[in-house]
Amino acid sequence: MSIRSIVPKTRIVLALDCETEEECVRVLNSCYEQIDLIKVNYPLILSEGLPIIGRLKKVFGKPIIADFKVADAPVTNNRIVKLVKDAGADSIMVHAIVGTDAIYEIKQIGGGELEIIVVTELTHPGGLEFTRKYAEEAAKLALEMGCLGIQAPGTRPEQIEKLRQIVGQDMIIVACGVGAQGGQYSEVIKAGADYAIIGRAIYESSNPSLAIESIIT
Repeated sequence: MSIRSIVPKTRIVLALDCETEEECVRVLNSCYEQIDLIKVNYPLILSEGLPIIGRLKKVFGKPIIADFKVADAPVTNNRIVKLVKDAGADSIMVHAIVGTDAIYEIKQIGGGELEIIVVTELTHPGGLEFTRKYAEEAAKLALEMGCLGIQAPGTRPEQIEKLRQIVGQDMIIVACGVGAQGGQYSEVIKAGADYAIIGRAIYESSNPSLAIESIIT
């Protein structure tokens, strides 16, 4: 099941930044029916290795975003992308700063199986220092290159609205920074995000299912 083809239920992407497979399974056993997508990042992969992507997909049946924020020369990017594709991920996050040639090569390697989400702006205060300056250009690049979507800052709903105007209604927007960083689920969805990425507010809870219920109601 591809990210493009799913019908969202709660519009939640679970940022599964746990450091052990055991903890991942505990969290997902509680809430996998309440989330639409899973996002993995370096803490989990460095701890458990890339094969955990395939194991999580097999057991829980959710599309997986590899949030590796790829940002290197094509020869390195391409190796990363091939490994991530072979591991079974459905999408990978890429920084726009790599440019059109690098994104083109990533698209060729992905072959439609591994799609690209372009990072526009980081969510913490430092994101305003550099990434904000080029956020709109990043969104335009993602649109021109036919990427799956963009990442936008859930901590700044007004920026989501602006970027939605650039990419139109057909591209997916995932909003980071919802929950522990201060972004509000209802606000980012209202602003035009397709999905809210939520991590600590869910996986650090003793009852992830109830945590999600409290977020979406």
